[in-house]
Amino acid sequence: MAVDFSWTQYLSMVFAFVGVPTAIAAGVIWIVVRSERAQRLPDSPGSGDEIGAVGGRLGLWSTGLIAFGLGFLSCAGWLSWSADYFGQFRGPGLPAPNQFPTWQVVACGATVVLVCLASAHLSRWVLAGGLAAATGTAAGFTAAFCVVASTDVTGQAGVGVMLSEVGWGVGLAALMIVRGAVLAKAHGL
Repeated sequence: MAVDFSWTQYLSMVFAFVGVPTAIAAGVIWIVVRSERAQRLPDSPGSGDEIGAVGGRLGLWSTGLIAFGLGFLSCAGWLSWSADYFGQFRGPGLPAPNQFPTWQVVACGATVVLVCLASAHLSRWVLAGGLAAATGTAAGFTAAFCVVASTDVTGQAGVGVMLSEVGWGVGLAALMIVRGAVLAKAHGL
């Protein structure tokens, strides 16, 4: 079955369903990072950029970009093929499968959560870095999801793309807020 992939349709979906929500999330992250900088004690050494230094050394952009790439790979790696219930294997390619065994969906979800946590750990910011990782992971996953959705002629895949971005964005952000609170309490920040 031949599938017509349209770069125009793909890019318009990515702009609408990934770009706009990511820009809104970036505004929230900017507010959070300003708050984290304001909490820095005046007698603390350094420039203030290390206020959340409990993990890595990456800034917010680097954290978000790494999370984006890993989120994209998580979706493409798990959802571009299928091992169905009858032992049949359907290899990667377009059109992507639309039915997956439960274990494959669970493994995909676990991978996305682990990718987000690992990306957040690389950031030097406690809460803002976690939110950058959540935003990047959700955006990357959804951008990969847009590849398949852009081949849909019915337009119904756009609903799935929107639910993916909102669901992953809100879920991962909540996880990163809990992570940030635990780290802040553990490190006395």
